[in-house]
Amino acid sequence: MNKTTIGAWTWGLIFTVILQAVAQEKPHIISLTSKGKAKTLTSQNTLKLDALENDLHIEWQPCNCTYRYYAGGLDDDTVTLKYPNAHYTNLEGGEYHFWVQAQQNGRWSKPTQITLEIEESITEEGWFWPAIAVYVLLLAGAAIYFFLLYNFRQKLKLQSLRNRIAADLHDEVGATLSSIAISTRLVEKKYGKQAPEMLSILQQIKTDSEETIQTIRDTVWTLNPSNDSVEQLFEKMRSLAFQLLTPQDISLTFNNQLSAAETNRLQLSMEQRQNLYLIFKEALNNILKHAEASKVSVAFKMNGQELLMTIADNGKGFDATQRYEGNGLKNYKKRAAESFMEVKLDSKTGEGTQLDVTIISI
Repeated sequence: MNKTTIGAWTWGLIFTVILQAVAQEKPHIISLTSKGKAKTLTSQNTLKLDALENDLHIEWQPCNCTYRYYAGGLDDDTVTLKYPNAHYTNLEGGEYHFWVQAQQNGRWSKPTQITLEIEESITEEGWFWPAIAVYVLLLAGAAIYFFLLYNFRQKLKLQSLRNRIAADLHDEVGATLSSIAISTRLVEKKYGKQAPEMLSILQQIKTDSEETIQTIRDTVWTLNPSNDSVEQLFEKMRSLAFQLLTPQDISLTFNNQLSAAETNRLQLSMEQRQNLYLIFKEALNNILKHAEASKVSVAFKMNGQELLMTIADNGKGFDATQRYEGNGLKNYKKRAAESFMEVKLDSKTGEGTQLDVTIISI
């Protein structure tokens, strides 16, 4: 072996050793950027990022080799690639350990390791979501409180308005009509005999005035907030029925089948109470005018969540198919439609009449 051969062999061996050494050299990190800004490692080989810097690019010295890297808590498994960079987005606060290796000639280099310390955002703090929940509860509580306060004040205003309207009707309109009725009676008494032709007119004025006075009294009673209970409504109906039927020698059965709990639970609006009372009053007046009855029964009961009022008499009845709209049913239906009620009138000649009123919205 000559010197030239020995020299070439020696240089080849040296070059191979150098290549192997290079292949085993750790990848050198040359760039760390977050949100487009360059970052540097501390002396402890640690990269610190603020909470909002949740985007990270890591780049290392390229070579003609294969790379693999891994960051505990960020990667599910090691990542193998040909390009000398790694990219992480939406980083959460915490501490992560990143390492990268290069492979050449079938051998992996020693890993280059750095520590990533990312500051936790305010939403990642343990107290944040409990504080949000408490804040939301406070807001909801404040909203409910102000809603109830507003609702309470509106009810007070409504009650005040109802009291004022009732007082005005009673004091002004009622007094005026009473004065007309009294004056009519005086004129009738003094001049009735002298002017017989005026007698029927005066009697009509007196009758109209007295009926209007009674209607106003009923309206005032309904408007008065102290009469809002269902129990008071039933009692007024009972009193009216006895007042109208007893002088005509008509027997009355008034049967309230509601329990105390059902009565307390039953909620009727002012409009429903008024229309139910007026339907009841008109039904009694129709019995007095047309039925020729000797017995009348009134019953109240609950049918599920509905209140059912039944008024029946043993009068002469009528052919409902012929006179269905001519016996007050139009008025019944009109009042019922205003207050979410249903009415049913059943009558047969010689068998009496029955009126059923169902309040379908309780």
